Amino acid sequence: MKHSALSAFYKDKTAVITGAGSGIGEALAKVFADLGCKLALCDIDQSALTRVVNDIKHTHPSLLIFHDVLDVSNKQQWSQFLETTAATCEHIDIMINNAGIEGSCRPVWASDDATLERVMDVNFYGMVYGSKAALPYLIKRPWAALVNVSSIFGMIAPPNTADYCASKFAIRGYTESLRAELALLHPHLQVHLVHPGGIDTNITRIPESQKFKARYLKTNPLDIALYIAKCLKQNKARIVFGNQATLAHIASRLLPLSWLSKLSGREIKSLEMESDYEKTHDGFNINKL
Repeated sequence: MKHSALSAFYKDKTAVITGAGSGIGEALAKVFADLGCKLALCDIDQSALTRVVNDIKHTHPSLLIFHDVLDVSNKQQWSQFLETTAATCEHIDIMINNAGIEGSCRPVWASDDATLERVMDVNFYGMVYGSKAALPYLIKRPWAALVNVSSIFGMIAPPNTADYCASKFAIRGYTESLRAELALLHPHLQVHLVHPGGIDTNITRIPESQKFKARYLKTNPLDIALYIAKCLKQNKARIVFGNQATLAHIASRLLPLSWLSKLSGREIKSLEMESDYEKTHDGFNINKL
């Protein structure tokens, strides 16, 4: 990949990327490696992370890469990871909170609290811990960027996604507020909010989500990774990219909520995800609460 202007801008900057073992995180690692960034990569899956690191070292043998297993939902692990990153790479210029997991893919009354808590711990609190831990390093740099990955489901909320949407809407609100706060004190620190559309990743792992994956997850992760790199250089605050992302963004701003609910409800029927839609479901039984 040849992008001379981008490469000149990013050369020798350090990019921290969570969830780097697959999907968008892996693509971001490879794109920023191509652009000459030093990398600090983490993932909870050690074998997946090692594979990505080895792939990048094969194509960029002289590139500085620090990597370690990190559970982003564990607040205590963050300080050590970033401290070691800064010591190894000399500085931190870009922090990308990308790690995320899917929800239950079931309606609220059929989903369990444990799944919701885990989704919020990884998707939302992982972003919170990463953002706060990175701020002291980022503000020291003459140019720096904090990038938080939400979703198009941080703009619209279809059925069977309440737990996932809760985390992604929370990322959106937190990041927009943080951006306004930092503009008052450290305006050189850019804050970016990413809303990916249907990106072809392995986030959809449970059987209930496979038809959704086949229909909507179409965009190559490398495409959104390169687009994010370009948008950081341009200081574009909201980054919307991927299959149906622009359509979802426009719909969220222009259509009444009642219309959005009806339109998204049709998708549940077309994807045959109605198994929990019985008026007699135990989730409506007071004795089962």
